[in-house]
Amino acid sequence: MGKLKVVVGMSGGVDSSVAALLLQQQGYEVVGVTLRVLPDVGGTFDPENDTSVVRARAIAEKLGIEHHVANCADAFTGEVLKRCHADFAHARTPNPCCYCNRFIKFGWMMDYAKSLGADFLATGHYVRIEDVDGTRRLLRGRDPGKDQSYFLFWVPDERRNHVLTPLGTYVKSEVREIAEQNGFVNAKAGDSQDICFDIYGSQYTEFLKDRFGEMTRAGRFVDENGKVWNTHDGFHKYTVGQRKGLGVAIGVPAFVKHVDPETGDILVTGDKSSVCFDRVEMVNCEWHGRPHAIGDTFLAEGMVRYRQRPVACNVTIVDENKAVAIFDEPLFAVTPGQCAVFYDGDIVLGGGQIV
Repeated sequence: MGKLKVVVGMSGGVDSSVAALLLQQQGYEVVGVTLRVLPDVGGTFDPENDTSVVRARAIAEKLGIEHHVANCADAFTGEVLKRCHADFAHARTPNPCCYCNRFIKFGWMMDYAKSLGADFLATGHYVRIEDVDGTRRLLRGRDPGKDQSYFLFWVPDERRNHVLTPLGTYVKSEVREIAEQNGFVNAKAGDSQDICFDIYGSQYTEFLKDRFGEMTRAGRFVDENGKVWNTHDGFHKYTVGQRKGLGVAIGVPAFVKHVDPETGDILVTGDKSSVCFDRVEMVNCEWHGRPHAIGDTFLAEGMVRYRQRPVACNVTIVDENKAVAIFDEPLFAVTPGQCAVFYDGDIVLGGGQIV
């Protein structure tokens, strides 16, 4: 029997490069794939001048493995960019990494890996995938500063059964040390997380508007008493809990409490506690492990944003798509469009999009 074949998503960064090396050392037949996710901006894509491709190819050559560049720009446009545009249009704050992991990295790229005859897909994510009571489960990575399990909660169980994450038991400093010991050109390079959107920089929302149409409107900053404090030229620039950059002087620090996509008005408050909530409603839920029946309630620790301190809560399954969590303490700036993710210790139980 030949070696098991694994496709490694190689971004050109140090994490995915070391992941490829570790898997090769473990005896897998490794193939590198670099995704081209963005539509060309200002001309035809040239892989010879693309930093991610050049770095990934250099590592692949050093390891003596195949390397492919796969264009998934159409899928990325439909599954990530369009979803972000719709979120902004409905006064939600999108989480593009969660979309990308579900639909692109562990969706489109997994299908591409299968077309190459791969047994597994691997990435450089700092998460663990381990057998728990006979089921492969998603767990936090060993490095608390790099753990990315929050962004992978949405990957369905059947997909995760074919995923390897060799960096889950490492910390970042160890990964960089391995890269340096092996003479990788990217050993000291910066992290590539969110690099998908770097090409647009601060023009990200302008790009979405130009590509898919108007998604916002001008409006007013108003307080709970209906007093108008200022105006703005687009509500997509503001999110619940935001304090800086409002241009609103009400005598105390002002926070965004609510954004109304119908009128364009933004409700501001000087009472920070009124932007804290202990009840969170979610849709588009994905749960892992044992099946949950409608009405089931379970204890967990939840996060409503990345790297937030987990807070104890009770989660109730409303239907196959919806859930409600009641937290033991109010959470600041629970933001529509972001994701609520729930844990049992290090084990990811699932989560959903906040409404």
